[in-house]
Amino acid sequence: MTARIRHQAAPNPDGCRWCGVDLYEHMQRWTPPTQDQIKTRMKARRNARKDTR
Repeated sequence: MTARIRHQAAPNPDGCRWCGVDLYEHMQRWTPPTQDQIKTRMKARRNARKDTR
């Protein structure tokens, strides 16, 4: 599976499945992310933190 990055920074792991926007900021129908998306987003955030140190 290939991941497509749409954001400069990794989206919130619990953000919308389709756009990554948090539930409280979402203006349309919000869909929970899959477990694979949550894991991928968490890894991306962790790697981004490592790069800034």
